[in-house]
Amino acid sequence: MSQGPSTVIVATLLGHAQVDLGLACLGSLLAHSADPLHFRLHDDGSLTAADRERLAGALGGPTFVLRPEADERAAEILAGRPALAAYRRESPLCSKLVDAVLFAEGGELAYCDSDVLFLRPFSGLFRFPSPAASACFMRDTQHAYSVRSWHLLREPRLRFPGRVNTGIIHARTRCFDPDLLEWFLSRSEYRFAPPWVEQTCWALLAGKGACWLHDPRQIAFPRAGRLDPETVALHFVSPLRGRFTEFRHPPDRRSEPPVPIRSAPASPCGPLNLAATEIRRRLRRVF
Repeated sequence: MSQGPSTVIVATLLGHAQVDLGLACLGSLLAHSADPLHFRLHDDGSLTAADRERLAGALGGPTFVLRPEADERAAEILAGRPALAAYRRESPLCSKLVDAVLFAEGGELAYCDSDVLFLRPFSGLFRFPSPAASACFMRDTQHAYSVRSWHLLREPRLRFPGRVNTGIIHARTRCFDPDLLEWFLSRSEYRFAPPWVEQTCWALLAGKGACWLHDPRQIAFPRAGRLDPETVALHFVSPLRGRFTEFRHPPDRRSEPPVPIRSAPASPCGPLNLAATEIRRRLRRVF
């Protein structure tokens, strides 16, 4: 695929186990975007040559970033930052946090997880909603962060926008602050929920600027038997992955005019906001 000046380079992280899902979801992104896209696929180290061949044929000749190349690019950033280096070794999700930014071009990162299924034509997903915006994400159903409410009371550097979900990321690369990440990751008390660490890191970076979130009526999480008529995309996070087959073959709407993606400024997540989320989680476990 030729890349013109208006082509958006969209990064994603893929491993062998996610190839089939990625083919369906990334293919739907490519088919429904009114803006021209080109994929940059970051290999978590498990993609096979056959996987890359399948992905290349289905996704218009994407660019692949293999693990050795990513290791080489990241080496300078990781030098002298042992906590960040250890997290990158331990968690493939750190590629969303470090590698995707280091390979971004033009001062902006556009990223989409390989488990986001697009259902209708859209435009403007990777356009900043305001010149002042420094980052834009999906809107989560909760404050899914790896810190506790009392941490926010004790530490003023822990400033978060609320409900950040990193299934889709559009961020200015100037937001990336490896020293802030090193400080955060070196404190084990801020990592009580390992699946949320990467998301919490992105929220921490976004808390330094103006953060926006996509309209949850357009970019949502799947609900059994329910699909809002405004829905553009569904994010099949791991606990909801079993619902993918319900939506895998939606009606073909590619002839419809593209829907502009809406977003709004994120509200801050303070200690009371996070405490309310913690209480709701405990109540769900009991009842």
